[in-house]
Amino acid sequence: MNCLIVSQSPFCTATIVFYTCIWIPFLQLKKALLSIMGLLMFTSHDEPVVESFNEGYLPVTRFEELQNVDEMCSICLVEFEKEDVIHFVLLISRQGKVRLTKWYSPYTQKERTKVLRELSGVILTRGPKLCNFVEWRGYKVVYKRYASLYFCMCIDQEDNELEVLEIIHHYVEILDRYFGSVCELDLIFNFHKAYYILDELLIAGELQESSKKSVARLISAQDSLVEMAKEQRSSISNIIAQATK
Repeated sequence: MNCLIVSQSPFCTATIVFYTCIWIPFLQLKKALLSIMGLLMFTSHDEPVVESFNEGYLPVTRFEELQNVDEMCSICLVEFEKEDVIHFVLLISRQGKVRLTKWYSPYTQKERTKVLRELSGVILTRGPKLCNFVEWRGYKVVYKRYASLYFCMCIDQEDNELEVLEIIHHYVEILDRYFGSVCELDLIFNFHKAYYILDELLIAGELQESSKKSVARLISAQDSLVEMAKEQRSSISNIIAQATK
């Protein structure tokens, strides 16, 4: 094209005019007509438009077909455990005193008393060199001793006992961070705080929060609410006392 522009012959000028005014517009018009005809022929089929894209595209799985697929995490490719729950949590002292109980499965009061008596006798008599897992009534009891307290959790036989050991240690770390070098007396005189922390950690027998900072922040918020309620109650009692004088 540059050579045509440089040369000043009439033939070159006619060629430029032909390409600019006739040939290029003709090609553009032809392309537009072909696209319009293809669109008309595509939409004239009896089958739906979505069906024509089946070949050569990724398959779409229907909802009914997903019902038979095993649940699996797309990140770690590990099957989800449908019933991996903790049935109850016990804190038993070295003398056999129960310091905390939390039941996530239905037990009557008679059954709870029997469970506490049996597990206290089984766990307290075990040697320090034995493993931290005990098979009991078709379940598995995972325990770990910290100072004078035994932290016990009951799970199913097929559940992961190492994961439960980590949950126990996680709970103890949160208690230690909150109380500052926690001991048995802290749990005796502040047992409600131990329940608060456990409720923030576990819900319905499953791990709710894995962040120690988040649990500590929530517990401190609860403490501030309690202090605020105490101040309001004391102010109301003072007003009533002054009014009755």
